[in-house]
Amino acid sequence: SQSLQEFGSGLFDVAKNTAQSFTVASEAALEFSRQGLTMEEVLIRTNDALTLTRLTGLKAAEAVSGLTAAVNAFGQAGLSTTDIIDKLAAVDVQFAVSSEDLINALERTGAVAIDAGVEIDSLIGLVTALQQTTARGGAVIGNGLKTIFTRIQRPQSIQQLEDMGIAVKNLSGAILPADKIMLNMAKSFDSLTQSQRSNIVQFSAGIFQ
Repeated sequence: SQSLQEFGSGLFDVAKNTAQSFTVASEAALEFSRQGLTMEEVLIRTNDALTLTRLTGLKAAEAVSGLTAAVNAFGQAGLSTTDIIDKLAAVDVQFAVSSEDLINALERTGAVAIDAGVEIDSLIGLVTALQQTTARGGAVIGNGLKTIFTRIQRPQSIQQLEDMGIAVKNLSGAILPADKIMLNMAKSFDSLTQSQRSNIVQFSAGIFQ
């Protein structure tokens, strides 16, 4: 009974601090509570999710989903939902990209990015650069990057890149992170023939991405 009262009081404070209704705060907290989190963790993540809704046009359920996907992907790096919110807000202020676009992109590509060796700061940088250059939404950019990260480290892709003289491995012979491979591709892209450019685009990104 005492724990329930503390939780209710804490949830009321979260709603007040984030300028959201108690109903909205309760719905967000319900979703987080289903993830097996402690009471304190539920309140912290609920506060972060509602902060995200205030910064963006996202609904509470969308903010919960996006933050959950991001923290599940990058949690092993020691990042909390609060850390992720701080990163999004910092980029939102300085560049022509919104927190909503960033969280939509992270939600779609975070898990694949981790498998491809791409860290969250680098991923946010990629999404920001693509948003400013192409004006596409975060969901489109996230899906595009997910495809590229998946395809670019395939054995056949690695072989073709090596045949073109593009560095894809470190000194010990391990495959480089996907973003480092993309950077090496960019450095060599202008020196490739038109045929090589078309080929490299199709096998690393596919026709639609």
